[in-house]
Amino acid sequence: MPLYWFSFLYAVILTWWFIPYSQKIGFRFSIVDGVETNPGIGRKDSAEPEKREKIHQKATPRTGGVAIFFGFWCAIILSIGLSLQMFGIFLGSLFVFIIMLLDDRYCLKPAVKLMGQIAASIIPILFGVRIYFISNPLLGDYFAIGWLGIPLTIFWCVAFMNALNLIDGLDGLAGGIAAIAGIGMVIISILKGVMITAIFGMAMVGACLAFLRFNFHPATIFLGDNGAHLLGYLIAMISIWGGLKTSTGIILIASVLAIGVPVFDVVFSTVTRLRKHKKFYEADLENIHYQLHRKGWGQRRIAVLFYVITLLLCLIPILFVMR
Repeated sequence: MPLYWFSFLYAVILTWWFIPYSQKIGFRFSIVDGVETNPGIGRKDSAEPEKREKIHQKATPRTGGVAIFFGFWCAIILSIGLSLQMFGIFLGSLFVFIIMLLDDRYCLKPAVKLMGQIAASIIPILFGVRIYFISNPLLGDYFAIGWLGIPLTIFWCVAFMNALNLIDGLDGLAGGIAAIAGIGMVIISILKGVMITAIFGMAMVGACLAFLRFNFHPATIFLGDNGAHLLGYLIAMISIWGGLKTSTGIILIASVLAIGVPVFDVVFSTVTRLRKHKKFYEADLENIHYQLHRKGWGQRRIAVLFYVITLLLCLIPILFVMR
């Protein structure tokens, strides 16, 4: 059996096993949603007054990232261990995970969160994991971009983290999209013979699927900023890592298409907020999934719709590679 299947099975089993402990950590340290109906529990911030409290009516831990982090990295270590470059990715993911876990508890200022995202993006660069060239998969040529690869890598990681975080508004939404995106990148990695990316991708898919067992509506645990940022970071790193191993750069393109729904939602909600003279980074109910929910769509229906769209977008680069 190929090694990537082992990473998948390890991630499923370990993430599933970690979930109850993640829930206990959430309640133990008051990292929960639903503070309006549970006074004295959770962070007392006013930065996200409308995000989940009007949809979920009970205290729910937002520590899903804890199980995904440990499930994913334990699966990787058990499957292939950690090389120097992989260790850089590990440190970066650990950094952003801790920063966003603190945000879930204390509601950090946007500037502090952005600095944390940038710092997490810089860490793997110090270990040689960054974008080195831009390619044209239609013509098969590519050219080195030199030092420009550093700011591009930082922008890439920050964009992916924020895209996944902003789509994480309804049960199962971000986790399901991340799983489908991972499947798309795994298939392309296998077709291109990049097994290391396939192993990483399958571990992420396994962690997401195990988590969805508890996060699909009605959810008993949320991703939280820690989990959403972690998944966005991992997708960005998997795509960059795959770009290092193949000259086509098709995995980079595939990752952008795979998160097409979150990207469109970011643009849509940002334009809507600016039209209403709101700060673009403030949480509200202007995202597409919230608007569909207000129109009477159930959370499962919205999630499945977005899953289907993500799947269709993932098919584009897969069919391109298979042509």
